[in-house]
Amino acid sequence: MLNLLAPQRLVARIKMKVAYILASLLLLTTSSVIACGHCIEDKVAAVYDHVIVAKAVREKHVVAFFGIEGPLVVNTVSKQEIQKIMGDIPGVDPNTSRISLETGSISLAFNPTLLSYPTLLDDLDKKLKSKKLSVFPLEVISQMPKSAAISR
Repeated sequence: MLNLLAPQRLVARIKMKVAYILASLLLLTTSSVIACGHCIEDKVAAVYDHVIVAKAVREKHVVAFFGIEGPLVVNTVSKQEIQKIMGDIPGVDPNTSRISLETGSISLAFNPTLLSYPTLLDDLDKKLKSKKLSVFPLEVISQMPKSAAISR
């Protein structure tokens, strides 16, 4: 006796396999787009240090995040040079500068009674100009974010 359902089952299996492959490809492509490094959130996340933020907030200091534009050379020497520039600005808290050359972002904590935000931005821009780099503001944290309560 001839089985008439066999071709239908074969077609159904092929469709399922194609759907599985397409879903797998979709997951692969979206995961590579999630953290592209170009949006503000990615730049901030690359240099965010919760310990520094918590300490700065306790001391009523501010944590500033900046993007860097220009011909960045991604190596240890460039990172050390930029770190020194950031640390040499009066009012910047010692050992708080964070740098991600890959995403082109920096962060640091500073005492707002000794250094205003506009002055910090101006000082960074002037000092980085010698390296043909410039900075632009991303975010400022002066208090801990309130956690959102989850409700059903």
